[in-house]
Amino acid sequence: MWLLASLLCLTPLQAHIDCMYVVGIMGENFTFPVQIDQKIVEPVWKKNKDIVAEWEEQNKPTYFDPLRNRSVLMENGSLTIFNLEKDDAGTYMLQYWDSVKDHYLDFQLDVLDSFPEPNINCSTSDDELVLNCTAHFQGSLSYAWKLSNKPHSYQNQELSIPLKHVGTTTKATCIIKFSQTERSSEISLIQCLPEEKGDRNRGALIGAFVLTAVILVGILVFLCRKGEHEKLSSGNSQQQPNSEGAAFSHALHDEDEEPKEDTALNEDDSVLKDKQIVKNAVNQEA
Repeated sequence: MWLLASLLCLTPLQAHIDCMYVVGIMGENFTFPVQIDQKIVEPVWKKNKDIVAEWEEQNKPTYFDPLRNRSVLMENGSLTIFNLEKDDAGTYMLQYWDSVKDHYLDFQLDVLDSFPEPNINCSTSDDELVLNCTAHFQGSLSYAWKLSNKPHSYQNQELSIPLKHVGTTTKATCIIKFSQTERSSEISLIQCLPEEKGDRNRGALIGAFVLTAVILVGILVFLCRKGEHEKLSSGNSQQQPNSEGAAFSHALHDEDEEPKEDTALNEDDSVLKDKQIVKNAVNQEA
């Protein structure tokens, strides 16, 4: 394919033109890999000899079909096509002026169908957990692994991890990339562990959950009892003044009743004295 692309790029009249074969994925935003270290003037992009974008000096970029409203041209000559389509495949040429002479860069763009998310398989061997990432795609993919408990990534399709370093919450992510498109899949490593170790780790997780629940329940019970105690203390403090008031009122009532009893006794004594006087008078007359 590289040879075919080179043959398509070169013509007898333009044998000096550099050509690069590039591949894009349908639906992605594709940028042609232009690397120019000097200031350029009036970059012009052509597709199959038809102008699709140009930047005349002192003016803004101008775009033409089929890239109108679907592309952006930068001052350094870089061209990006948005939402790449199958029909965007073809031969592209960048022409620019560097204040001395014209330069040409040719690109043969091929557009492939998109690819799905990768599949992750896991197994254990010799006290290690082995992860393998696969994806069905016609192009050559790049693979990378990232672990949730590690800051760096591993550039490989297969990854081996010592079982003793596998945590109960550790997750692994496989990232595949082609052109400028990435896809990824994630797996929890606990589901890859052997039955015994997996059960032990699950037991540890359940134990931690139960312990947390017991602590929370204990805190709630303590707070409830504390609230009831404060309510009872508040009620007792209100009843004590009422009891003292009742006792004081009863004492006053008793004091008020004592003069009434004394008055009744005095009245009885006066009646007896009057009867005695009358009796004495009768005896004297006799």
